[in-house]
Amino acid sequence: MTTHQFKIGQVVQAKRTSHSLPCGPFRIIRLLPAAADGVPLYCIKGENESAERIVEQHQIEARTL
Repeated sequence: MTTHQFKIGQVVQAKRTSHSLPCGPFRIIRLLPAAADGVPLYCIKGENESAERIVEQHQIEARTL
């Protein structure tokens, strides 16, 4: 099982290979238990959105300025 790479409050963005997510930025709201395949899950929220999203760790990366 892989450990969570990101922390609560950290700002992230969608990886270029993740076509199902807008660019972001997103803030990590909660760390969730890993999926059945062991991939860490996160609850994220876009800074200009009211809805939260659940994403797998491989879909996001640390935001670069």
